[in-house]
Amino acid sequence: MSKKLYLYHPERLHELQGSLQEYSFCSISSFIYHYESVEKLMAEGDDIDNIVVDLSSLIKDGNFFRVFTERYIMALADQGEEVHFCLMQDLFDAFNNHYPYLFDNEDIDKKFCKFEDSQIEDKYHFKPFQQVPLYIYDAQEIVNSIIHDKHITSLACLIDDWEGVILKYNLSDIIMRLMKSEIEYIDISSALRTMKLRSDLVFQFEILFQKIGESTSVKYCADSSTSENAIVLFPFVFSELCEMSMIDVANQDALDEPTKVDINTLMQQVQQQGDKICSLLKGHSDFKTDFRESLLKFSFFNVMKEQSIFSILICGESGIGKTEFAKIVSKIIYPEESLIKINFGNYSTEGVLNSLIGSPLGYVGSEEGGELINKIALSRSKVILIDEFEKATMGVYNFFYELLEDGKFTDRHGIEHDLNGYIIVFTSNMTQKQYQRQIPDSLKSRFDMVYCFIELTQEEKQSYIIDTANKLIDKLNIHFGVIVDIKTIEKELNELTKYKNLRDMKKEIEGLVFSAFIKRLDEQSNKQ
Repeated sequence: MSKKLYLYHPERLHELQGSLQEYSFCSISSFIYHYESVEKLMAEGDDIDNIVVDLSSLIKDGNFFRVFTERYIMALADQGEEVHFCLMQDLFDAFNNHYPYLFDNEDIDKKFCKFEDSQIEDKYHFKPFQQVPLYIYDAQEIVNSIIHDKHITSLACLIDDWEGVILKYNLSDIIMRLMKSEIEYIDISSALRTMKLRSDLVFQFEILFQKIGESTSVKYCADSSTSENAIVLFPFVFSELCEMSMIDVANQDALDEPTKVDINTLMQQVQQQGDKICSLLKGHSDFKTDFRESLLKFSFFNVMKEQSIFSILICGESGIGKTEFAKIVSKIIYPEESLIKINFGNYSTEGVLNSLIGSPLGYVGSEEGGELINKIALSRSKVILIDEFEKATMGVYNFFYELLEDGKFTDRHGIEHDLNGYIIVFTSNMTQKQYQRQIPDSLKSRFDMVYCFIELTQEEKQSYIIDTANKLIDKLNIHFGVIVDIKTIEKELNELTKYKNLRDMKKEIEGLVFSAFIKRLDEQSNKQ
């Protein structure tokens, strides 16, 4: 593509236009408006010539549909002999990061920038990315030792959002977080798993890897089961695969003997987690006693490789704490991660298993994976909430029977997913009779805990109401500096114990506290 790219400073745009008086200037957006696809541009754009297309809006608006726009620019350049491009100089860094192969240095004209040419050359001289090794680990204990010292993070934690097509992130924010937390490794296992199904994302991840690598000294690592194609996928990012056990990490003792566990540390950590979880869950005292013991047992048995998954089925009416329990578990054990949630109420009765773990190769949507696979890849939380489990099909029941038995599953593409160490909370509105009739006996025997949540007692409701109201009052005070006296709404709050559903109760609490907050705010305004 031997077309000119004119860089310009906004104050010198008129000079650029004056030097190219025989050309018309227009924005790339006007072309996309008239020719919305590359095919239409090539079919109907024969008369395009003597024109300079400004690409600035493409970068300013964050419109990084890069594969489409790169093809579009190349097709536009091919339409005529006298088709060239221009770009605001301050946007060139971002442009060159996203489209490094469109323009050679000799095709870039910098006369209309606000610097001397020598400065421009230094600023925009192309420097190839220096390849880095990818460190791989076989034993989860190795990476656990680094997690213990908080020197590692998952790539998923650095991405703001993923809409299935585009990764959304703020590079400056990522760099600041890595430096502030003294992160030494970024684990890209989830990204490599995703790209086994979504090869169209390789380009976006390559850009992200290179950007982070150019700005930090962070290292990349991955589970050995995911890393076999890493160099094939990213030949310009990774130079070689290195065993992580060869690296000096913060907790070297843990690397020397990765299977040894400090029994006192494990006991203390799990007991503290269990106590925190139970203190945040209102009511259900028998369940909490059993849960503490079962969580401790699972933690020890998992280390011995005797139990892969801790599974809990909770039945009961809506709004009495079933879903809230799963949220609390994830928040306490994995505070920086989002809960992995699957709701079978959102699925139709057809193709449920395909929606969960992906369609077989060759079927429509097979490249998108399934909801469970995608959510596991994007969160390092090992807590999964399976909501409205009664709406699952027999095929799904059989799937979970095998998963709880083996601790792993194979998707429709033949890829194995290991869920060792996960806690899965199943929730349902089933009655005891429905449970006995609907759930296969083989699956029943695989649940570690089966409980039915019942309505809270009056005392438990009152405790929930007061705690919830006080937390909201404290937040309002922190954010707005207005103190609400809970005694002014004490009578109304006590009347809320008539509700069975905690969600309904919470809405009423919020309404009462906020009304008292507004009243207090008005009183302060009147005094002034």
